[in-house]
Amino acid sequence: MKKLLPVLLFLAVAASVRAVTPDHNKANAIFESVKSSYSHGNISADSLVNIALFHKVGNPEVAARCLRLAADAGNPRALTELGVIYAFSPAFSSRTDEGVSLLKAAADAGYKEADGYLGYYYFQKSKFSDALKYLEAAAPLTMGIEYATLGSMYLQGKGVKESGSKARENFHRSAMLGLPRGMSLYASLLGTKNGGAINYPDAFFWFYIAGELGDNYSRVMLYRPMLPQEQTDNEVSNDTRKALTWIEAVHSGKSMKNEPLYKEGFLKGLKARELAAEKGDDWSRFYLGGMNYNGDFLNQNYAQALRYYEAIARHDSLPRPMLAIVHERLADMYRDGKGTRKDTRLAERHTRLAATYGSLPAYTLTQSLPH
Repeated sequence: MKKLLPVLLFLAVAASVRAVTPDHNKANAIFESVKSSYSHGNISADSLVNIALFHKVGNPEVAARCLRLAADAGNPRALTELGVIYAFSPAFSSRTDEGVSLLKAAADAGYKEADGYLGYYYFQKSKFSDALKYLEAAAPLTMGIEYATLGSMYLQGKGVKESGSKARENFHRSAMLGLPRGMSLYASLLGTKNGGAINYPDAFFWFYIAGELGDNYSRVMLYRPMLPQEQTDNEVSNDTRKALTWIEAVHSGKSMKNEPLYKEGFLKGLKARELAAEKGDDWSRFYLGGMNYNGDFLNQNYAQALRYYEAIARHDSLPRPMLAIVHERLADMYRDGKGTRKDTRLAERHTRLAATYGSLPAYTLTQSLPH
């Protein structure tokens, strides 16, 4: 597990800069429109960065061009966001060094998020003293990737004294900020005595949410018992096949159906989560909403999923990746009349909100919606 941590954390950042097949004419039109508005003073540098981040999920090249406008003027937030794209996106692998330089410029300007990303960058490069230096400069930490990096350093004893309890503490903070890898790493420790007592219900809970957010390791931890025995390699994605290999190594080939995580985690934790949801806990609502929407651990019930998701949408207090899924699924249910009446207007509204929170499928759909 420890050898996987740098890879798992890298995926958490790299996944945020995926792209759809670009329409170059439309991309140029978007950029020229933003450039004109910015140069004429119709939008602020902060608004320009927000526009760039909206497009980052679907077209990082457009995002980078927009961010460059404000970065050239020394805006630290733009320097940071452009640095992240260049330093961590495979599409910009030739500009990694430039990305690190941009992050350092933002850090020198006092923008602490840049220090946090530099801490992660140097952790990935196994330069643990540099990683710790930048994480300390970023304090108090505010991002999931910072806490996940620090937790991994404590877990491995790299740059700091090894401590399972401090690893748990930092992974939990990362999870609460919405980082799927933080959730997965925290869940992994909850299933062991490393750093504290075993807690299978909470381990199942965090693995499930991380899986909802696209973490394949977490998905396989929970869904292995549900995969058809006759399933062939051609029916399993490359990512899932890799995850299966990791799980089989962790569990030495034992059947997941006999694992305490599956037997005790879900069954013993379900009632507590239902009670918490009724009392207003949006994390439990997200957990149960997903089960009802997907129909994988509970019978599929769109009306119940809609109830949980609409309650979450009224608050919008969960981390952005989770809100993206909530609004994406609300759009799906209103679009197709799943568990409710069809409502095109509400479907479009939730699609736009999902895109704003970073949903790639929703971003793609917004390109064909009327403006």
